[in-house]
Amino acid sequence: EHDSPQRGVVQACMGKIGAKAPEVTLLSVNANAPGRSFPNWKVAFKNARRLSDVLRCWANAYLGIDLAEEVPGGVKARAADKELSLDTKVGSLRETLRVRQGAYNLEISWPAEALPAPPVAPKRPAKQHFSASKLRKLHPSARYCYVDRRVMGWGSSSTERGKVAAGAYATTRGHFPEAELARAMRTPPPMPEGEEIELQECVLSALGDDNKVLFNARLQGPAPEVLNWEATCKRCERSMKDRKPDKQASQIPYPVFIPSRGRPAKAHLNWQATHVFGAPEDKPPGFRPVVCLVIEPAEEEEYRATWPSSLMLILPESNRGPGYARWVVQQVCTKFCLEGDPTNPQRFQRIWIVDDTLTMFYRLALMEKFVGCGRLRRPKRMKYRVANEGLMFMEALLAVQKHHFIGRAAVAGFLRDDGTAVCKRNDWKMDELALYKVVMLDLCELWRLGVEYMPQLQMYEDICLNHDVLTRGGHTLKCQCYGFRAVHAKKGGCLKQRDGRQKPGQTRLKDLVQKTAFRSMQKDRQKAVRELLQWVRDKEMLFQKRTTEEKPRSDAATSGERTEGTESVTPSGGNQSDGGDSLEVLQVSDSEAETEAEKADVAQTEDAQGSPAKEADSEEDA
Repeated sequence: EHDSPQRGVVQACMGKIGAKAPEVTLLSVNANAPGRSFPNWKVAFKNARRLSDVLRCWANAYLGIDLAEEVPGGVKARAADKELSLDTKVGSLRETLRVRQGAYNLEISWPAEALPAPPVAPKRPAKQHFSASKLRKLHPSARYCYVDRRVMGWGSSSTERGKVAAGAYATTRGHFPEAELARAMRTPPPMPEGEEIELQECVLSALGDDNKVLFNARLQGPAPEVLNWEATCKRCERSMKDRKPDKQASQIPYPVFIPSRGRPAKAHLNWQATHVFGAPEDKPPGFRPVVCLVIEPAEEEEYRATWPSSLMLILPESNRGPGYARWVVQQVCTKFCLEGDPTNPQRFQRIWIVDDTLTMFYRLALMEKFVGCGRLRRPKRMKYRVANEGLMFMEALLAVQKHHFIGRAAVAGFLRDDGTAVCKRNDWKMDELALYKVVMLDLCELWRLGVEYMPQLQMYEDICLNHDVLTRGGHTLKCQCYGFRAVHAKKGGCLKQRDGRQKPGQTRLKDLVQKTAFRSMQKDRQKAVRELLQWVRDKEMLFQKRTTEEKPRSDAATSGERTEGTESVTPSGGNQSDGGDSLEVLQVSDSEAETEAEKADVAQTEDAQGSPAKEADSEEDA
């Protein structure tokens, strides 16, 4: 309708119609309304029309108001600083309006009370179904539930013997010694002789959205480490206020927090090892990585005696579990201040939370030739492991921080190697649940989504966090071009959660959350716990079903002899020796635990001599 008049006006302005006066006027309408923005509207109207007709047409096009309705009171039309009457004819506006970009510029002010109510967007429960389906595909750790992974087939291979005989693992068996790397991370860094460490301490107050103090936590460490913490906070705060990307994020890892409990001499806490971050360089404060141990107050003296030069964040309370420790770290780093100074809040934008059992990282490189198999001829093995002699941890963490999707991911993490890492097709995956032990948190994005660690949760705290992120429309990022290895432990960490239940049995609500704490939760938090409990119970019921199916077969094959399918099940049943087929997988862990140093050395020696490697969990284990 408007194309032909516009062409006529343009021709008239260019003098191609002759001396005849134009019958229409081309207007450029700019509208303003509180809380709303509208594009520029170019339209041609006949000169005989009134200004009120222009306003009614604009309201119909951009606000959905019926053309038959009158212009509401309070609507104003202006020509520069002059207010126009709504009865003015369009043709007479030529003498008043200014010309901008080939049209007469008209400004409209529409009051807020005259704006129609915005349409309510329909709720889409697809996100809930999406995250729930991801949770069903995930395997819980056999160390925390009543499942034997050998019966379930998690992390197993039916053709392992043939592969070993064919030399499929000749390039991996015994070529990744882990005992030396584990020993290096358990050994405190050397201290200068004759020098005493001067410890500084400050009290950090975690702040809520209304700047109300949630709790206090103590930060303690050598003076250079505390200064480096303060300088890093200022650098991050300045970057967020200026809304500019932090250029140092591609060169310096984000602050690393390592929760540890019950094993001061066995935890892997020396991040100055040559394969982690290396010895601290001579750089000004704020340009060195921040590595902070998260310790319970009851164990502060033991950890300080073993790790005198480490920066430590002392939790407000003891014996609250792994979920509480991670919740404290998230709350402190999201927004905190020095005690008694709430007018000067500080924060971090992104942080790393790492278990104290990691030993090494390595890169997964693409093979030149793939070996196809199966009905669809998909590659069986696509990559090979490359363990650099340099700073493995530094290289892996920076690879995630440099990824282009990191600005949209609330949580990011790595691939845990269970022997199947070389078969992964994609280097990066989005919206994955299987992120644990090494996670990067975008604190601003988690705050926007309203997602935080559940402090009452005793197990599966990382899985619950990822589940909430996907449920509320957030995203996660998983790096599959780097993998990590960790070890098991008999003491410390989640020992109470592993051994404090009946054997055999079924996971109960009080195994995840105490009943009093569950009653005090909000309904959405209770729903998340129930979904987590149902996920674990479904896997346990499937295990019981398969166990009953295997029992008649085993009785018929071997009368009276116990088989793998009928063994008594314990929460740590996956660690029992099978005495027969062993799995060619790397020894990794699925909880914040590790084996003792002596057993790690023995296992590595046997692996180097060609003995079968210990069985490990599935890559999807939580």
